[in-house]
Amino acid sequence: MLDKITEKIKLYSGTPPVDELRQAAVLIAVTESENPELIYTLRSNKVGSHGGEVSFPGGMFETEDKNLQDTALRESHEETGLDRSKVNILGSIDTVVSRFNISVTPYVGIVPSDIELNDNSDEIEACFRVPLSFLLEDKRHRNDEINRNGDIFFMPAYSYDSYIIWGLTAMITVDFLNIALDANIDLKTKGN
Repeated sequence: MLDKITEKIKLYSGTPPVDELRQAAVLIAVTESENPELIYTLRSNKVGSHGGEVSFPGGMFETEDKNLQDTALRESHEETGLDRSKVNILGSIDTVVSRFNISVTPYVGIVPSDIELNDNSDEIEACFRVPLSFLLEDKRHRNDEINRNGDIFFMPAYSYDSYIIWGLTAMITVDFLNIALDANIDLKTKGN
């Protein structure tokens, strides 16, 4: 599975960031194991934006960042203690625009399965992992109906343990699964 992810992402040229919007980046960290997992965070209720929501580690571009990839790695380290030298960045997937009009570019990186993470940051309440095999089943907790410029689509929300993966994080997850693993998750239907 990792070989397929690596090949697909390295060959993929995603939708670029939207220059006229504020820029952010997230890291889709995939564990290097026989049964790969994605690493998510649960944001603390103490933070102003997205408190209590599941997200990928990441955040806003800052002037000291060399580029958006650097932003994803810096923010991941700040939020989870992820050692950036242990992340093998494969590339980026399609940039998405959040409901707050922020251009968010996801970077895919492979990390060791035994990578040490912490949730000692003021921004993060927990770090957790979700097996790709679970996400590929596309067993939806619910569907959030989205209307974008007259186009209706159904954004899945996935329930794993006590966590709900929804919104922009679910959208990025589905994009990743479709691009890297040919999951063919259809957002025009309500799914499972």
